[in-house]
Amino acid sequence: MQKPFHHLARGIFIKDNKILLAQARGYTNTFLPGGHIEFGESAKDALIREIQEELGIRCTVNKFLGLVEHKWEKNGELHCEINQVFEVNGNELPNNLKSSESHLKFFWCDGKDLDDRNLQPYPFRKLIKNYLNGRKDVWWESSLNLEIDDSNRN
Repeated sequence: MQKPFHHLARGIFIKDNKILLAQARGYTNTFLPGGHIEFGESAKDALIREIQEELGIRCTVNKFLGLVEHKWEKNGELHCEINQVFEVNGNELPNNLKSSESHLKFFWCDGKDLDDRNLQPYPFRKLIKNYLNGRKDVWWESSLNLEIDDSNRN
């Protein structure tokens, strides 16, 4: 039986020290814009496609920031994911964004409020805060060896 595995491309849009977050309607967690990489698709191409689908805009994918491995449960089933993360040009994004997909909403979040917004995977919270404070080393974090907490169950 195949286990749920997700290979994702995520983008960090930064504007006035704020990060663009996405939230699926009806859920308490938030996540970075982007989504699944299709078989044979590059991470950068997937991110450009996902941003076009989600926000209806063209974007420029810049610097590779790193990778975060994560696990979570949905309906009692374990899911694992790999997130490849890139800095994305967000200078043209308005303050009030309208999602092209009815199940998603987007908003800007101050870097210090990522915990309050339940950003998932949660290792992003520390990595993004460090990045906003000038730490530009390549990221690698993993939650695979840690217990799943209630914020990663639904």
